[in-house]
Amino acid sequence: MQVNIAGDSHGSQMIGLIEEIPAGLKIDIEKINTDLRRRQLGYGRGNRMKLEKDEVIIVSGLWEGITTGAPLVLIINNKAKNPIKEERHIPRPGHGDYSCWYKYRLDDLNIYTERNSARWTSVLTAIGSVAKQFLENFDITTTSFVKSIGKVSVEEERFEEIQKDFTYYIQKRNESEVQCPFEDISVKMMEEIKENALKKATTLGGSVTTFATNVKPGLGSYADVLNRVDSKIGKYFMSIPSVKGVFIGKEDVSIPGSEFQDPFKVENSDIRRTKNFAGGIEAGITNGENIMVTTYFKPISTLANPLPSVDLKTKEPKEAPYIRSDSVVIPAATVITECTLAIILMEEIIDGFGNDNIELIKDRYFKKYGDIR
Repeated sequence: MQVNIAGDSHGSQMIGLIEEIPAGLKIDIEKINTDLRRRQLGYGRGNRMKLEKDEVIIVSGLWEGITTGAPLVLIINNKAKNPIKEERHIPRPGHGDYSCWYKYRLDDLNIYTERNSARWTSVLTAIGSVAKQFLENFDITTTSFVKSIGKVSVEEERFEEIQKDFTYYIQKRNESEVQCPFEDISVKMMEEIKENALKKATTLGGSVTTFATNVKPGLGSYADVLNRVDSKIGKYFMSIPSVKGVFIGKEDVSIPGSEFQDPFKVENSDIRRTKNFAGGIEAGITNGENIMVTTYFKPISTLANPLPSVDLKTKEPKEAPYIRSDSVVIPAATVITECTLAIILMEEIIDGFGNDNIELIKDRYFKKYGDIR
């Protein structure tokens, strides 16, 4: 299976491609559009979210709502289609303006904004939403929660509480404007955004914790060290704009190994663990516990109060320009990360059980893991 994404931020459309997707998979377009709406929500978003109303169009690989096995092509039309026409030669610190200019040597920095904009994550979300529907056939779900915004953070221990009742905490998350399931922390996060981002005309970063539940042991491989499940998590998650770090499992690595490792136990004849500090992956292979990934996002680079920069043509000192942007993207990132993890797990199941027809893949999968349908 292979995924590709194309399209300019202010071009006519964003385009996604999934190759080697199995035939026979029912696709619910409204589920994809629901995820796209989640990507546009959240306290601290910018004005572009008011301009766009993302809806996916599938133009290839779908016949009467069912995949055919041919490449699946997804399109999201852009409503904000007017790129900046005046050439720009002053790079914004923290953005890709300078590094891309130095490599590609096209003078107008607006060119690089078209690819470096997070607009392409709309298609990533749509592709991942298809993957989530694929995973439903195997009773696997992915879900995310905001862990921190600015200096306000959920204690790591409370995520153990979430894993005991995902249904309840997903409902609480959906009631929060910042996608945090704990009401007391949500209030503090919104105050943090208001006081330290909106009022100061700056931006804030934060983190999101993503889970995959009911993942069976044995997905992945240790044969290719660059193609392990955790290697793919690093590759895919680090591609998301503003991501600066990814951590799998418990983040406190200061404790001794005797406390960190996860002892085995037998539970209803199944081999399980007494805890899940490994985050569901060992040696690049799933171990049967929930996959747990925490993703760290830097503050958005474009600032209303610009930082010092330089004109690349004249070498004169200048202030960086302000281009429309968000103050905080962390709440919106929850659906992006859960869709990204879904893509990885879909890929692992296809690699392990074939890519012909969804029913044949399910037969092989449940033959190995037991028919629980």
